[in-house]
Amino acid sequence: MPLKLKNLTWFLVLVLAPAVFSQQSTPKATAMSFYKFNSANSKVFNRKNIDARKRWFSDELYQLLLKELTREAEFLKANPTDKPHFGDGLPFQPLDEVCELNGKKYRRILSYGRETIKGDIGNIDVYFKYPKGCNLPDILYALNMDRVRGRWVIDDIRYFPDNTSLVEDLGRKEY
Repeated sequence: MPLKLKNLTWFLVLVLAPAVFSQQSTPKATAMSFYKFNSANSKVFNRKNIDARKRWFSDELYQLLLKELTREAEFLKANPTDKPHFGDGLPFQPLDEVCELNGKKYRRILSYGRETIKGDIGNIDVYFKYPKGCNLPDILYALNMDRVRGRWVIDDIRYFPDNTSLVEDLGRKEY
């Protein structure tokens, strides 16, 4: 193989490999990268932190989060001393409560459960669990995802056991 053609072949392999790899991504891989980022960064409900996570959101979810920021600003203008709806921070994982057991402190451990994929729609169960013996409940979130332009994005989060969702919450009529 002539040198120029060989170089072109390697160039194409290097350029196209990331695109092929990203198309093979799964809802679980997306959830894992999202929660790794989410755990390491501020969870204050503001534009900067929403934008930092934008690459993991569907366009609809991102727009709903921005709309909520506007609603929050209006609410705080009228009620400056009240806690806003997302005053505890971004709603992507439960509050970080500590469990004390036998003189030791434990935090919830994140784990991933069942993953389903049907065409361009996927779901991954995300568990937030304590060790046995802690009296705080385990929590399950189900991330509903869409494949958009070859990559998985979060479209909604269902919260269990009450079976509510982030999109429903963001679309509520009253603040």
